[in-house]
Amino acid sequence: MNTRVIISIVILAFGGVAAVLPGRQNDAILLNERQVLQEVLQKANYFSVDELAHLLVSGDPSIRVLDLRPVVDFKEPIPGALNIPLDSLFSENYAYLFDQDVMKNVLYSNDDQVATRVWMIITQLGYKNNYLLKGGLSEWNVSILNPVYPGVTASQEALDRYQKRLAIRQYFTGTQMLPPADLFKPLSPPIKGRKKKKVEGGCS
Repeated sequence: MNTRVIISIVILAFGGVAAVLPGRQNDAILLNERQVLQEVLQKANYFSVDELAHLLVSGDPSIRVLDLRPVVDFKEPIPGALNIPLDSLFSENYAYLFDQDVMKNVLYSNDDQVATRVWMIITQLGYKNNYLLKGGLSEWNVSILNPVYPGVTASQEALDRYQKRLAIRQYFTGTQMLPPADLFKPLSPPIKGRKKKKVEGGCS
């Protein structure tokens, strides 16, 4: 997501903050807008899909995944995700989830935009331990559930990541996706040894 898109989301998000907190002064909101913009640009506030998958597979009890899509769209979520639609975000049923310091909340929607907007609002409200899933559900589906083989000429790091994603996919779906036949194929054929010539003649 580029900086221009992020700035647009910041403006929309802080409009939402103003609606949630009508008593706040505009100057205070604008001051924090710059701070939150700097925060959202920091990588420390994101989880990659690979990081989240690893934590879920390992059963990390400190991770809580929050799906921000509407109820009607809450289909095939990330395993273990709790659905909190936007219209219920600050209801008594869910508001407490954001205002705590024990769990790490990982927020996602279909892409980055809705989750980023929500993250900015709850950050503005002073809530901690909330993170964004980079790329959202779309990135999860592409990279974790349907990993693309990087090619036999890819780096060892890329090949290792691909094999890990295959294993994680099987863990979450129960179905195995076989790697391409050339994944373990040597880059060049083995060098054949020269055939020894038969020695003729000799001592009788």
